[in-house]
Amino acid sequence: MAFSKIILALPLVALAFAVPTAVESKPKALEARQGGAGSVVTNSAGLAWYDSNFNDGNSGYSDTEYYYCFYGGASDFPPIGNWMNFYDMFDLNQDDSLDSEESGPIQGQLYNAIVQISEASKVDARVILGVIMQESSGNVYVGCTYDSDGGANCGLMQAAPGSVSYDSSNSQASITHMVQDGTQGTSQGDGYVQLINQYGNVYEAMRAYNSGSVDESDLDNAYGATASYVSDIANRLQGWNGAGAGGSNCGFS
Repeated sequence: MAFSKIILALPLVALAFAVPTAVESKPKALEARQGGAGSVVTNSAGLAWYDSNFNDGNSGYSDTEYYYCFYGGASDFPPIGNWMNFYDMFDLNQDDSLDSEESGPIQGQLYNAIVQISEASKVDARVILGVIMQESSGNVYVGCTYDSDGGANCGLMQAAPGSVSYDSSNSQASITHMVQDGTQGTSQGDGYVQLINQYGNVYEAMRAYNSGSVDESDLDNAYGATASYVSDIANRLQGWNGAGAGGSNCGFS
């Protein structure tokens, strides 16, 4: 694996951080369940979407701007065996997106955080990375968005209310905390752990995370959020770099 630009950093130290300016609104937040550090996927169907071996998977699309339009229910989206491996996926996003957003040390801290939280939560590292790229392009300085109740969705994964933002004085800790918020949830809302436990697959969890509601027969039904959201992340998992036309030609509405 090649990580010439990555500089590994300090371990996690918890705490709270400043909240930046809002940039858009979001649907109403999901009802909060127990979230935060220690939350883990326990649903056996959900655990089938987790692989601890970062070498598993292919090398991704040969054309990194290629985009396949996914429609329908979770069974119409790519199985975990079709995903690219985590090392190549991180390199792809590092080369095509992260370099324009963050320095080498911050990229290394992001890598550390994804690895740590994936292992702790049993949410696949590729899913975490895909959500980060979808929500913030890996920009640690991203502003908060706000749901219809006024709750702030902050950080790299634009997580549930109660989530934190970047603190440059405690960089590794705040990056890890942001990844924890989106993956393991907060005291006020669900993360991917809770949603995978509820739905038993990552694609319905993605729709719930973005919209707060799930039409199991049509994951492009956005309920006022981003119709292409699940298809976008499915493509990221297979080697799309986020560039090109993306889902604009798919008729998502």
